[in-house]
Amino acid sequence: MREIVWQESPDAASQPASAEEARERLEAGNRGFAEAGGQDGRHVVPVGREAFGLPREEGAGLPQEPFAALLGCADARVPAELVFGQVTNSLFVVRVAGNILGTECVGSLHYAAGNIPTVRLVTVLGHSACGAVSAAVDGFLDPAAYLAVVHDQQLRAVVDPLLAGVRLAALALGRAHGDAVTGAEGYRDALVSVATVANAAISATVLAADLDKPVALGVFDLASRRVGLPAGDGWRAGLVDPPSGASGLEALLADVVAGQSLG
Repeated sequence: MREIVWQESPDAASQPASAEEARERLEAGNRGFAEAGGQDGRHVVPVGREAFGLPREEGAGLPQEPFAALLGCADARVPAELVFGQVTNSLFVVRVAGNILGTECVGSLHYAAGNIPTVRLVTVLGHSACGAVSAAVDGFLDPAAYLAVVHDQQLRAVVDPLLAGVRLAALALGRAHGDAVTGAEGYRDALVSVATVANAAISATVLAADLDKPVALGVFDLASRRVGLPAGDGWRAGLVDPPSGASGLEALLADVVAGQSLG
C-alpha cells in the first residue's frame, strides 16, 4: 500500500532565494512524486501551516506567497502541485487545454511575475499524450478532418495556436529522416511527442522575452511520472532553459527527434 503524508514542519515554510533554488525544489518534488508512485511504503511531504490554509501566526492574514508561476495543461491527469510535490500556496498555476499561451494566460503570468515578490521562476509544463496537441496533429495530417472544426470557434481557439508547434515538429522529423518519414508506422506518435515539446518551447521562449523572470520548461511523462524531455540518450529528467533563437529551437527539437521510435 502506498501512503503519501503531508506532515507539518517548521522548516517547510522557507522560500527559495533564487530561480535556481526554485527550479531545484520543483525537480526534487517531482522526483519524490515519481518515486512514491512506483513503490509501496510511506512518502512524507513536509509542509508549513499555510498548506492547510492557516496563517503562520494566529489572527494574521494568509498572504499569497508562491515561489514559482506555472503554465500547464488543463488535463486532469497533470495536477501541477502534485506533479512537482508541492502544496497550497507554493505555485501560482495557470491551466488551459494544450497549455496554450492565450491573452488571459499571459496576463495572469504577468500579474504573478510583476506583483508577487516571492515568485522566482516561471515554468511551462506540457505532458505526454496531450489530447489538444493530438487534435492539432490530426488536423495537420488530415486537412479534411480539420474542416470539421472550422466553424467551431471554441475548439479552434485551442487547436489553432498549437499548429505552429506541429509544423515545427514535422520539419524537424523531416530533416532527420527525410520526406519518407511521413509513411513510418510511428510517425503520428512521434509527431505528437515532438510537437508537445515544440509547443512548450515556443511558449517558454515568448515568456522569457516578455517577463522579467527566469523561465524554464519541461514535459510530464504520464507513464514514468517524471518531468523532463525525450532525447537521443533517453528520457532526460529535469527542467530546461528556453531555446535561444531559431537555431536553439532547431537544436532542441533535433535532440527530441533523436529519441523518437518510428517503428
